[in-house]
Amino acid sequence: MLSNALCKELKLIAANFIPAKDLDDLTQELFLQLLELPEARLKDIIENGNIRAYFNRMCKLSYYSKTSPYYYTYKKSYELITYDNELCLLALKNAEKKQAQAHLYIINNEVYVNKILDELYWYERELFKLYVLGDNDGRNYTYSTLSDKTNISRMSIYTTIKGVKAYINKRLKELNNDI
Repeated sequence: MLSNALCKELKLIAANFIPAKDLDDLTQELFLQLLELPEARLKDIIENGNIRAYFNRMCKLSYYSKTSPYYYTYKKSYELITYDNELCLLALKNAEKKQAQAHLYIINNEVYVNKILDELYWYERELFKLYVLGDNDGRNYTYSTLSDKTNISRMSIYTTIKGVKAYINKRLKELNNDI
């Protein structure tokens, strides 16, 4: 289906608006997504001549979206937040390398995220902890599953968690003197 000539042509299309440092990673990710499409769907897109427009749109969506597989694989700047004895360590993943053992960097040795969370209203704090840490039984939650568990609307959960993240980022910047 995807011939070598077509792949080169599609990569040239992406090169018009994607920075060169990200081009190879993005196009490889998108070629994988194309190959995961049902064969009949891919054949239909190619035969109708829509492959160039389809690929162009896929490139833009994947490159600029913070929920795309490309973003999570190559651009995501944080790896994890762990809670250990009331002390939180925020580690950064080296986004340039896709390795099984990612290099983790610790910001300012110790970041007291729990202290920041204590500044929040209990509802925001507990909802955020449920979303980030999950339950005591090891179960993790998405917005939808958390909504099912708590009977709080998904949009309300999303808005609350987004606000808590923004507040934590703001307070961390203050603690780090805007670094």
